[in-house]
Amino acid sequence: MKVLIVGRGVVGTIHGWALSKAGIDVTHVVRKDNLPSAATLDLLDLRPGYPKNTRATYLPKTVRQIGPADAFDLVIIATKHYQAAEAIRQYLPGAPRATFLLFTANWEGTAEIDRLLPRSSLLWGYASASGGPDDRGTLVVTVNPSVRFGMLEGSDPEKFNAVGKLFERAGFTLDIKANIVEWLWVHHAINAGGIGTALWAGGIAEATRSFKTLRLGTWATREALDVVAARGVYLEHYPDAKSVFNTPIWLAGVAITYFVRFTGKGRRLLGASHFANSPDEMKRYYFDVLNTGEKLGVAMPHLSALRERIECYPAVTTHLSKS
Repeated sequence: MKVLIVGRGVVGTIHGWALSKAGIDVTHVVRKDNLPSAATLDLLDLRPGYPKNTRATYLPKTVRQIGPADAFDLVIIATKHYQAAEAIRQYLPGAPRATFLLFTANWEGTAEIDRLLPRSSLLWGYASASGGPDDRGTLVVTVNPSVRFGMLEGSDPEKFNAVGKLFERAGFTLDIKANIVEWLWVHHAINAGGIGTALWAGGIAEATRSFKTLRLGTWATREALDVVAARGVYLEHYPDAKSVFNTPIWLAGVAITYFVRFTGKGRRLLGASHFANSPDEMKRYYFDVLNTGEKLGVAMPHLSALRERIECYPAVTTHLSKS
């Protein structure tokens, strides 16, 4: 299978590296000038059977344009979620017979994408790799062992299985979601509360220094999930959502603090993260959910209270005193 990846960010780079290491023909199409030809990777690789802590150099095959003669079988859209539809518009003419895998967040649903592609040519997924560049340009990445996939009505089961096997060949397990779009909305809402609180506090580390901030973040996340429920999603079907509502606030605060300060994944998140390098995208998660909640008339006193500082981020950061 011949694969094109749209994007040289964390998700595009790490999955391009993993797929190419498995012998798969991977090309990246790049839209920015002056990107380095090689990526240095500092990896915490949690896939079973792979070296856990390692460094690698990835020399991706890149192009600036594509055409039908390139005969790509799969196009992976690994962009920011609000750039996905435009990426399809841009590259569909050059890959008219390819399957497109949306490997991004989603908040607006499927309507715009459905206008661009038939469901039989479209798959939906979500990566779980995380990380970002450090101050020397090294990409510090945690490679989680699973990728999320799901089928929609009209999806092609044969294409779904073929793409799933491609990722399994690269050492990933498949976390199949019964309703991938609803799951993406739940994930988006949890991000809106957690990321929004970190933006409000001035950073991830700052958000864990005060129980008052952690408590605010928990209430904000619950309200963000109320927005998903107002869209008609039954949250009881989603363990992550149930955990947010059922875990006592003090215990949630302890768990978040422990993860950030004392686990390998958490410390790497503090050292180099997508959060630190993409503030506009992080703010978008928050405002996506907040704006929808306002339209639906959802009560969001805690989530709304974050707005003013987030609008100013990163120009203004204000930290709470310890409590």
